[in-house]
Amino acid sequence: MHLTPTEITFLADSFAKTNPMSPFVNNKKELTGTEAQTLEEKGIFQNGKLTEEAARLLLPLSAPERCARMIVQKPFAMLEKYTYASANKLTLGESNGNGLVITPLEGDSQPVLDVMGDFLSAASIKNADLHITLSAPATLMLLACIDLCRTRAMNAYLTGQGVDLHFSQEEVITQLTSRFINGLVYGLAGNCGVEMPQAETLPGLLAVLEEKGCIKAAEVEGKWQLTSDYLLFARNFLLYDSLVLLEAFELTGENRMGASLELIFCAGMYDNISFSMSPEGFEIETLSGADLRARIKETLDCPSFAAQA
Repeated sequence: MHLTPTEITFLADSFAKTNPMSPFVNNKKELTGTEAQTLEEKGIFQNGKLTEEAARLLLPLSAPERCARMIVQKPFAMLEKYTYASANKLTLGESNGNGLVITPLEGDSQPVLDVMGDFLSAASIKNADLHITLSAPATLMLLACIDLCRTRAMNAYLTGQGVDLHFSQEEVITQLTSRFINGLVYGLAGNCGVEMPQAETLPGLLAVLEEKGCIKAAEVEGKWQLTSDYLLFARNFLLYDSLVLLEAFELTGENRMGASLELIFCAGMYDNISFSMSPEGFEIETLSGADLRARIKETLDCPSFAAQA
């Protein structure tokens, strides 16, 4: 079933109960006056109410218990898919640029994963193995170190010259504030609304990264370097070609909603890095293509947050 944005708005009054996760609540558009006619032509609306078949499909979307969203952004395409869980039913909503295509799912979200082969790797290996939780400021500081090494490695490929991957505190600070558009700092801050750390905290953040084993003092006085796994990641993760956003929502009480957010940057078959928001800041983890697919399915299956605790 395909519903245009104005048809979704028109149908909102057809349900006795709705909640903030429903597409009939959070997609308000100005009506054109033709919605009743077009919905009748589609067999969705008749005699001022939903048809029996349409009601069976759409009622689970009116007040879902849980919902999830996946966005996959590539240079040539963007996929946007939603799942809604209600009374043990899972319903898929796919954005097609002009509303939602709504399909009931049998069991779980595996059919969504089955069509992702052209967009995401299924490889079971990854180049670097990283897994750490850092505060938001320390995350940005680490990414500035990584971005600095990435840009130098890219330049070495272009010029055929050697590369120095040691860096000073001043060089990292310059990189942090450079607004390098292909940088992980820029990508994470822009997509997750993370504010840049205050200048006076920057030396302390480098100390935190050293304590956590992300960087170490270089042999050259006043210089730092990434430790082995982080350096391996920086040298391989040169340009990311895909961005994956995973969000999940669940009603946790009256007018209360729990949420999770995960942002994944992908560079080729073997380099994916995930940032999951947590009370401590960000859980940072490299994922194989197979790991990423499993993470997508887990999110789109709309599990209860309580069940994950």
